Amino acid sequence: MDKLTAETIALVLLFAAFPLTSIGSMGHNTFVLWLGLLCVVLGGALPIVTRFMDHSKDMVRDAGVEFDDRAS
Repeated sequence: MDKLTAETIALVLLFAAFPLTSIGSMGHNTFVLWLGLLCVVLGGALPIVTRFMDHSKDMVRDAGVEFDDRAS
C-alpha cells in the first residue's frame, strides 16, 4: 500500500467517524458508538504508521515548478 492510498483511507475513516459517534451517542446505540470511536483511532493512527513504512517502491511524482504544464 502506498502512502497516498493509506492517507486516503485514513481520511475516509475520519469522515465516517463523526456521524457514527454522533448517531451512536444520541441514539444510545453502543455498537455504533464504538464503531465510530474505532474509526477515529484507526484514522488517526494510519498516517503515523505510514511514516514507518518502506516508501522506496512508491511511484515518484514530479511536482515542482519546472514540471508545470500550464501556460503562464
